[in-house]
Amino acid sequence: MKLHTRSAERDARPGYVIFAVLVVVVVLSLVAYRFADAMSGEYRAGARAGEDAQAKSAALSGLHYAAAVLSDRETLSSELGGNPFDNPDIFERFEITAGGDGPARKTAYFDIRCVATTASGTREQRFGVIDEGGKLNINSLIALDPTGEVLYNALLKIPNMTPEIADAIVDWVDADDTKRASGAESAEYGSRSNPYKAKNGPLNSLDELLLVQGITPDLLYGGDRNRNGVYDDGDDSQDGGWADYLTVYGRELNVASDGQVRTYLNGDNLTTLQQQLGPQLGDELTAYVLASKLFTVTAASTSTRVTLSGTNATSGATVRLNATVQTGGNTGSTSQRAKRAATLDELQAAVSTKMANTFTGGNRVKSLLDLVDTSITLPRAADAKDEDPDVVAYSPLSDATKRATLLATLMDRTTTKQAVELVPRINVNTAPREVLMAIPGMTDADADAIITARASVLPGDPAYQSAAWVITSAGITPAMFKAYEKYITGSTMVYRVQSIGYFLEGGPVARMEAVVDTNQGAPRFLFVRDLTDLDSPRGFDPAKVTKP
Repeated sequence: MKLHTRSAERDARPGYVIFAVLVVVVVLSLVAYRFADAMSGEYRAGARAGEDAQAKSAALSGLHYAAAVLSDRETLSSELGGNPFDNPDIFERFEITAGGDGPARKTAYFDIRCVATTASGTREQRFGVIDEGGKLNINSLIALDPTGEVLYNALLKIPNMTPEIADAIVDWVDADDTKRASGAESAEYGSRSNPYKAKNGPLNSLDELLLVQGITPDLLYGGDRNRNGVYDDGDDSQDGGWADYLTVYGRELNVASDGQVRTYLNGDNLTTLQQQLGPQLGDELTAYVLASKLFTVTAASTSTRVTLSGTNATSGATVRLNATVQTGGNTGSTSQRAKRAATLDELQAAVSTKMANTFTGGNRVKSLLDLVDTSITLPRAADAKDEDPDVVAYSPLSDATKRATLLATLMDRTTTKQAVELVPRINVNTAPREVLMAIPGMTDADADAIITARASVLPGDPAYQSAAWVITSAGITPAMFKAYEKYITGSTMVYRVQSIGYFLEGGPVARMEAVVDTNQGAPRFLFVRDLTDLDSPRGFDPAKVTKP
């Protein structure tokens, strides 16, 4: 008989417990690995999200920085030299230091970049901003002419514009529901599968034009969908779309270049006007402006333009003109009378005498150009003999040398309109040729003269801060300028800004766009948009810099 011991039974059992333990260990290891991997992924995602937010914050900081710089008149003049359109020293690679007590983060940077059109018509990236005042303002033109004809004719000057689309744009913004010849009103839009009504009012953003019949993203923005100055399909097309020429943003205040309210020429108190004009315009032009409000102004013949000559009452030049005067009561006989240029003393005396007996604001000055190439015949003295010449005051603005300085001051410091807010006009300092040609009455010769004259001038040149240079430097005649002045100016208040937030070591890039109203030193954002999603492919490469 064989005996079985307990140890023998125990040794005969299989090792399934060890196997079970190994399985549990492996499973737990896999779970731990997957958990660690998931946590690592979450950490990386969190870090990336943090970097995304940091890059976006840097881009937003760039918008605020640009707004502050553009709205500070002293900074714009001294540090930027009046040139915010191409200025790497001011707008390239600004460091945003990571603050706080948490874990160390990478340092973010921002650039202010734009896509500008060169003189040769090509498009390039620059460190700067875009002047919205240099574009054709749809809202302004419909405000200046509610019939829409001025807007329609201006739109036809824009590349790739058709009469049908121009009509549709006018119908979209005009106040009525009357359809133009080839346009579309609420009746047409209401019959669509997703019906809507025509705006029949000012546009709030340029993208609203995509609701207008016939307008497509390609027409509005061209083939450069990510707006980096390079055609997305890789060809050499330079068509940036209508966004390069059209805007709905603009603002113009009736203030001088230093921000002070301009002197209103058509007020009721001539004594106050005299006190205001004297320090700004000087004695000669002040006297002539006052005389124009007190006496009859006539166009001066080019052959007889004589400036004020000294202060001696007998020193004026005497000339014989083909003017006729009535003599001998009602006999009807006429004779020629000579004319003599008035001295400054004579003009001031005539003005003082007339002001002493005048209790109104006098004649209205309709246009500052009415003071150019004109003359005023002063009242004859009570004891003047019939053969004595008429005393004529000629505008100091008729003299080319004086006009070069006085006209700019006159247009900057004075106004014929009492309103503080003006309908925004086109800034001739920055408007491309296509926009210049859209100005009513603009000729090819005048547009070329304007572009040539401004080519060698820095944007911040004080002489170019009013549109007077169009006459004094570009050679546009005062008569032609008078036709343009309703639509042009030499200043701007509204800019389009693109800010790029990035890291030097690589990583996420954020891109923000804003339209900034400098608002007399208290900037405000009229429009803000995140363009980061357009960066596929990447629109602006942070590696392309001018700084080492």
